[in-house]
Amino acid sequence: MKAVEIFRIRKRFGPNSSETIREEAENLVNEKHYKGYRLINVDFDIADNAGYIYAFITMKRPNSY
Repeated sequence: MKAVEIFRIRKRFGPNSSETIREEAENLVNEKHYKGYRLINVDFDIADNAGYIYAFITMKRPNSY
């Protein structure tokens, strides 16, 4: 069993996309936290040539060392 999971959220870059992806990332972190996951890191990245904004969320699984 894996001890760490990485979740990825991808949005097309446009007006208010940074606020939308921030809100989705926050909701995912809260949802997983209530299931026992612990947050390790959140990273946002923009792929200019592809027109996407990404959120990478690293969380530790419940009951793992």
